[in-house]
Amino acid sequence: MRRTFFCFFALMLAVVLTSGFEVHGQGIGDRNRPADGGDGSYGLQGRVYLPNGKPAVNASVAINSADSIPVNTRTDLNGVFQIGSLRAGNYTVIVRAAGFPAEQELVIIDRVAPPGRTFTVVVNIRPDAREAAGIPSDPKSAGVPKAAAEKYQRGVERLKQNDTKGAVSLFDEAIAAHPTFAAAHYEKGAAFLRENNLDNALAAFVRAIEIDQKHFQAKYSVGYTHYLKKNYEVAAAIFTDVIKQKGNFAEAYVYLGISYYYLKDNAVAEKALKAAISIKDDPSTALAHRFLGGMYIQGDRKAEAAMELQKYLDLVPSAPDASRLKATVEDLKKKS
Repeated sequence: MRRTFFCFFALMLAVVLTSGFEVHGQGIGDRNRPADGGDGSYGLQGRVYLPNGKPAVNASVAINSADSIPVNTRTDLNGVFQIGSLRAGNYTVIVRAAGFPAEQELVIIDRVAPPGRTFTVVVNIRPDAREAAGIPSDPKSAGVPKAAAEKYQRGVERLKQNDTKGAVSLFDEAIAAHPTFAAAHYEKGAAFLRENNLDNALAAFVRAIEIDQKHFQAKYSVGYTHYLKKNYEVAAAIFTDVIKQKGNFAEAYVYLGISYYYLKDNAVAEKALKAAISIKDDPSTALAHRFLGGMYIQGDRKAEAAMELQKYLDLVPSAPDASRLKATVEDLKKKS
């Protein structure tokens, strides 16, 4: 999976409330922290749209979680995909349509949902996600031999086609031709990340930084990979360093805040999440509102919690647990 590497967008979720909301405290936005329980009876259905609003036909869809085997499928003529036999937990849905950067959504399948329930998600393909995040489409290749550059470009194309193994092989050939090709090491790490091969991804990202200490994408990817490995203290330190290098990178603030949330430092987490929103308040930072709502619930700040959760719903109206969150917001408003 490669959320913020080819696309740097991340949308998603869950918190601690009283009674009915409490069951979500474990998985609030953590992509690799599936909830316990669930009998494999849940379904997931989604629809994918291209930038022009038309259905994305034959787009590849990968559904990943930390504790289950990845599931792959494709959209039909209406841009729809459907998967069954899923357990309760947190799932990352990664969609790739030919010619566009990958898009990613996080879906929480609630442990208390009735057996047989099908959760839904809508994914909108964006043509300019990388540029919006300040990341160039192609890394610098000055001084790279032609043979290495050609292998690298072919590897990038394979990656766009979701052929991760073929991409890794081509990146290895590019690296063999030019061992200090930082971009090839980075993209190799991104390919491993798509396969949830976190250790190999981390090694490739670290090598890219060893070659080019200013490689912003690789540095962020190291932090994000540690986040996925639940090494929150390490991730927080790296995100902090990334922010020093690129202070207006909203997504780094989001995951810095989430990392501190899991480190039980809500004061620092709140500051980072608010910083993310102040830079860019859109679906890519929706998780900031979700986590702020959760922290405000914990602190008995009901009015603020209701406001943040409502903002999250405004940004992610297709959230799989939108109905429950709406009820939570109404309950918080009544009690504030």
